Amino acid sequence: MTKLLEEAIAALAKLPESEQDGIATLILENIASEKSQTQPVTKPFWQKIQEIGAKVPKEEWEKLPTDFARNFESYMYGTPKEE
Repeated sequence: MTKLLEEAIAALAKLPESEQDGIATLILENIASEKSQTQPVTKPFWQKIQEIGAKVPKEEWEKLPTDFARNFESYMYGTPKEE
């Protein structure tokens, strides 16, 4: 056992049993998922957004205004547009 792991276990031993069980569960689930999968259990946020965007037809993307980032408040709330 590494010194760092020994320190972590010593710190965990000071926690209430319910917290110890919660952390133990997380550790065991993490180990099990690494053994059973080559991909992470949870995809990064940006990857989820890319997957959602890929499902939108090109024609729909072309309908979006090109100045949306600059004039967000205009499109959302009707304020005057910035040119």
